[in-house]
Amino acid sequence: MIIRILLISFVTAFLSSKENLTPAKIGEKEILLQVANTQALRAEGLMGVKALEYNQGMIFIWPNASRKCMWMKNTLIDLSVAFINRDRRITEIKELQSKSLESICSSSGNIIAAIEMNEGWFKENSIEPGVEVFLP
Repeated sequence: MIIRILLISFVTAFLSSKENLTPAKIGEKEILLQVANTQALRAEGLMGVKALEYNQGMIFIWPNASRKCMWMKNTLIDLSVAFINRDRRITEIKELQSKSLESICSSSGNIIAAIEMNEGWFKENSIEPGVEVFLP
C-alpha cells in the first residue's frame, strides 16, 4: 500500500511539473520554463531540484523593473542566469554556483525577468546579451 501511494505521488508530481512548463523562445531556440511570478515562487526558485532537462529552466518575473539579485541557497545544480530588461532583451549572463549564498546582481536597474538554465546553456547555444526573449 505504501509503495502504491509513493508511486501515485511520484507520478502526480511528475505530471504536474510537466504541466507547469511554459514554452518560450530565446532568439530562435525553443525552451520550456517553469514560471516564478510570485514572491513565494521566486523565493523557492529551483531549490532542491537535482537536474534540469537540457532545454528546460525557470523564469523569474517581477512586477517592477529594478536591479535584481539571485542566490543559490539550497540549489543543488550549477546554473547560468540571463537578466532580461523591459524590451525583453538579455542584458547580461552570469554563472551561478550551487549552494552559494553570494548574491549575483544585474548591472542594470531595468530588469523585469531572469531566466535560469543549466550551467553553460547560453554559451552552448550562442545566446548573448542583446538577444530577444519571446514569451507567450
